[in-house]
Amino acid sequence: MTDANEFLSTFGISTLKLLSVGQKDLLKFEIISCFDLVNFTFLMASVSDREYRATLPETADLIDLAAKMIGEGSGLGLMPRDANPDAPVTAYRYHSLCAYLGDDDMFSSDLTDDQLRIRLGHMSSIPCQSYSNTNEANMYFVQVIFSMADEYVPAYVDKKALVERLCRALGGAEKVEIEYANHSLSNRVGEAVHAIVGFIRREGMSDFDDPWK
Repeated sequence: MTDANEFLSTFGISTLKLLSVGQKDLLKFEIISCFDLVNFTFLMASVSDREYRATLPETADLIDLAAKMIGEGSGLGLMPRDANPDAPVTAYRYHSLCAYLGDDDMFSSDLTDDQLRIRLGHMSSIPCQSYSNTNEANMYFVQVIFSMADEYVPAYVDKKALVERLCRALGGAEKVEIEYANHSLSNRVGEAVHAIVGFIRREGMSDFDDPWK
């Protein structure tokens, strides 16, 4: 992402927020924290952990176990290794990711429009610092970059319909569909950078209060 960061420096922006695993944290951060710290939000790999995990045979039993542990006051206790072989995971975290309407269930295709709006709609009312090249206030500074060959999206999900619904729920976010891109965009890095730089160029800030100065 060096090209994008070099372009940003021409606007005096010191950092570019590119989110994959941590994008849900940023969505929550922008509810409760200082909006001035974020100029642009790019949501990449906006995939439902719940829908992917539902394709694994062990998930249903593990959700029940996590719910039981939480009910017994052991939400911070660790789940069995097969819940997440790559790293330890608490019962609360597992339930948040895998249960219907868990705290991190934000991008599932079976959520209603109202449910998506409740979880994502706050992004449409955040007072962004950025201004367009015409100096008109810009309330929509979110871009959704969706990998159309994401290996973690189940085959039954209509990706085009999902990304359209996510953008509407976000209050009018810009949609970018990258054909043949995998989850990490590692096979389409150039296209992702081009989309990001193009978005910033169109919505570029000629003057803003940089909180890092």
